[in-house]
Amino acid sequence: MNTAPPFVVVAPVNDDETLARCLAASPDLSSERIPLRVIRGARSANGVIADALWAATDGFVVYAHQDVYLPRGFFSTLAERLATLDRLDPAWAVAGAIGRDAARVTHGTVWSTDRGRVVGERITGPAPVECLDECLLILRAGDLSLVDLDVPGFHLYGVDLVQMGRLQGRRSYALPLQIVHHAKPITSLGGGYARAHRYMRLKWRARLPMTTLITPLERVPWKLWKMRAGARLRTRFSPARHGYGQETDPRRIARELRYE
Repeated sequence: MNTAPPFVVVAPVNDDETLARCLAASPDLSSERIPLRVIRGARSANGVIADALWAATDGFVVYAHQDVYLPRGFFSTLAERLATLDRLDPAWAVAGAIGRDAARVTHGTVWSTDRGRVVGERITGPAPVECLDECLLILRAGDLSLVDLDVPGFHLYGVDLVQMGRLQGRRSYALPLQIVHHAKPITSLGGGYARAHRYMRLKWRARLPMTTLITPLERVPWKLWKMRAGARLRTRFSPARHGYGQETDPRRIARELRYE
């Protein structure tokens, strides 16, 4: 008898080629064993998450980037990891593959194609974090209390979801999972990222400084300004020196890593 919890995967999409190469090619999704809900033209990530949480009747919503590849058997592993987490902390808020705690210690690992390697620190069980990378987020169906629909765009909502959980006295966790994030190099921390950064600084000003996976949230965003300049310089003068790029098949990467 299959007692695995029901999952639905939701992804905002603006590049169908990337979707087909990565998330939609994930074996558990391409076989239609797990439903994939694709959202085009979304205005914000939190809007996508809220709609999915409202529509799901039970189980879990897995929010994933279009450039994430989930190896064969991923959802069986995820079900086991969530069962462990439920025993540890039945009131958990959000889970993901990689995050950081308040001391900026990274927990969990993800293959990152832009860096050509697995990033993060290996964990053997659920690790409490203060922020999560948005490439993969797991929430309970119907748990709309975590979602602030005013968070703009598609940046830093992983921090916001975790912190909304903290307001309710709930913790969030990185889980030991194996995924391929077929990410492109970061070329800018302006635009939508800067707008989200400003929103978050204002919203959470009483709790600053606050850790993130890229630039910390501070009252005066010195590190953001410095990292914006660094991103421009790296894009212009320091091209990647590894053999992986967007043309690399993420399924090949998963096999090389022995994820499947």
